[in-house]
Amino acid sequence: MCNSDGSAPAESYKTQPLLQPGSLAPVATSSRVRGASETTTGRLVVEDFHVTFEGYTYRHGKIAYVEGRPPAPIVMVHPNYAGLKQFDIDQASFLARVGYVGVAIDILEESPEYRYEDRNPDRSVAPFPENINSSIDGDAGMHELSKRHFFGAFKTTNALLLNPKKLRALIYACLTKAREHPAAHKEFAGSIGYCLGGQTCLEQVRAGHDIQGIVTFHGLLQSYPFINLFTPEMRRMTPEEYQKDLNVPPNTYNSKCKVLIENGAIDDHVPLESVDQWMKEMDANNIDWRFENHARTPHGFALARGVWSHCYMEDADRRSTLSMLSFFAELWPQFPQYPVECNACGTKLGQAVEVLEADSWSDGLFSQL
Repeated sequence: MCNSDGSAPAESYKTQPLLQPGSLAPVATSSRVRGASETTTGRLVVEDFHVTFEGYTYRHGKIAYVEGRPPAPIVMVHPNYAGLKQFDIDQASFLARVGYVGVAIDILEESPEYRYEDRNPDRSVAPFPENINSSIDGDAGMHELSKRHFFGAFKTTNALLLNPKKLRALIYACLTKAREHPAAHKEFAGSIGYCLGGQTCLEQVRAGHDIQGIVTFHGLLQSYPFINLFTPEMRRMTPEEYQKDLNVPPNTYNSKCKVLIENGAIDDHVPLESVDQWMKEMDANNIDWRFENHARTPHGFALARGVWSHCYMEDADRRSTLSMLSFFAELWPQFPQYPVECNACGTKLGQAVEVLEADSWSDGLFSQL
């Protein structure tokens, strides 16, 4: 979760046509290796994914897959600080078209102060004044939608970070539920996440969840919540305070889970001391990790235009997406990937990962679309 988020986008978010439910996607009818091209088509299906946990039903999650394909690895999509929104659902649809089962998870409880509609308020719903990025005290210059979004998101998300035991158990409940779906493979699973979603992906690694890999995009590396919220003394907990003051479950680490971090080199939410602490933690627990820094790239580079607090950068988004696809091809070489023109940001990828000799070779090759 980031302490400068809450800025309104200059335009409304729009779903890419190829990610609309019901759009047609290829389905292989024979082995797709070394140019085999016998395919038919199936519909992209996006279904409700409700998870009930500790008496509350999280009702906005979605699961996406392509009809006619065999069970495929699950890829959970962990949203940023604002919570699940259409962008995350569309990214799950993108992953489904690629060849997986995308699961956009909802882990924030709604309240009168922070509703689903507040997670990514639409500029077309009400006019926005030019200057809505006022100071944290919510003075008269801040638009009502902006205030609800900013304060509601921080209060709701911070409450979850203050309860790491619940956070880990809730994510595990989502993973368990996803594995029950007939389109999902019962063994193979991974996660991707943005901002806060990077933190929650890493919590899966620390909790020892049975997944094979995670990818984070401008994700924070530790899950320290804020204290003194919305005051001049607002700051993150220190590592010592986090362990002393919260009910932090023991870390059991899944050392078989590979980790890919896609980071902006000028992301001020991921300082060098945080990176150093994280690398030492991963090495001490035998985690196979890779950390990719994108030059002159800030926080929010992989969020689409139209998403609150985005700082979309086309090159970084393209490169990090292709890196993610190569990573998943290495994790699950027996599952071919299908070329997809663009992701949920609308970024034209220009390449796809072709898995050669999928039964025996655990690597991928970039091929031009």
